[in-house]
Amino acid sequence: MTLIRQYVNAMVNRDSVALSKIFSETSIFVDYCPKDSGRPLIHAYGPEGIDMFFRNQFLFRKFEITDPQIVSDTQAYYYAIYNGYHIRAIATIQEFSDDGEIKRMVVRPA
Repeated sequence: MTLIRQYVNAMVNRDSVALSKIFSETSIFVDYCPKDSGRPLIHAYGPEGIDMFFRNQFLFRKFEITDPQIVSDTQAYYYAIYNGYHIRAIATIQEFSDDGEIKRMVVRPA
């Protein structure tokens, strides 16, 4: 299963642990979409930071994705929902680690 599919599955299932396992120790996750909903950008670093951030978001139902569409081995479109505010987003794996994990992922409004 590709990393982008694992990412989408973890997001749809609200599984922060599965999500964190696909990121490298030196990974960077950046999401620019929340600024359109009046919230700060999301920056999370490393598997632990990604797990902690998304565990909170999923637990309190502050974030979810719907209608994902994988378009390549490195990109997926979906609707990101931030506290009820819907944004069409594209997630892009920009860099892989030497171990084949995600080193850098960026999410932007589509």
